[in-house]
Amino acid sequence: MGSWIRIAHRGASGIAPENTLAAFNKAIEIGVDAVELDLHGTVDGEIVVIHDPSLDRTTNLCGPINQTSLEKIKQADAGSWFHPQFKGETIPTLEEALACIAGKSIAVLEIKDSSITGSVVKTIAEMSLLESVVIISFNISDLNTVRAIEPRIPTGWLIGSNNGKTDPIQLCHKLCSIGCSLLNVNHLLITEEFAYEVRRRGISLWTWTVDDVDRMRELQDVGVQGITSNTIFN
Repeated sequence: MGSWIRIAHRGASGIAPENTLAAFNKAIEIGVDAVELDLHGTVDGEIVVIHDPSLDRTTNLCGPINQTSLEKIKQADAGSWFHPQFKGETIPTLEEALACIAGKSIAVLEIKDSSITGSVVKTIAEMSLLESVVIISFNISDLNTVRAIEPRIPTGWLIGSNNGKTDPIQLCHKLCSIGCSLLNVNHLLITEEFAYEVRRRGISLWTWTVDDVDRMRELQDVGVQGITSNTIFN
């Protein structure tokens, strides 16, 4: 399928429980170019890797992440829901995830909780990993915060299929105004014309989340440079 950036969605989430060290290690074993993960803040100011704002879906505990301590979150089983072989898998902290991924793949960090943006940047800087991460968000204010604190960290703007932002030229203008060089859009928005208008303006185009091989080929053919997927990459 040629050369494109392979991004493992929440780690190798097709074969291991999402957003866990097991999923990150599986993705690294496969040899992906980047590992995407999601970040929320705890009630005691820590940063943990989980997609949802609550523990309910992917652990054996319940409750909002931002109202739960790290100590309590670490008691949650984040693996059994996926398969019994992953029983006892815990929710990683940002530091644990970066330590797992850094040096082996790029960590693509999606900020889900705006209150932690500054702390995320601080953690990356303290671990000397400015060259090993990309920060993405649907929220422009989060990206502005990252750019203001540490402009050397690459940032990408996430675009969904249901927010009315579908004009590629307008998206490019907005992206440039906030100092980003990466547009990461729902694959349903991407047509040949969309990709052409983005790429002709010198902007990198990534997409999410694509598990169909034929669709991957279509996206690559129109010039998409990075594809986020749950599936095994060949």
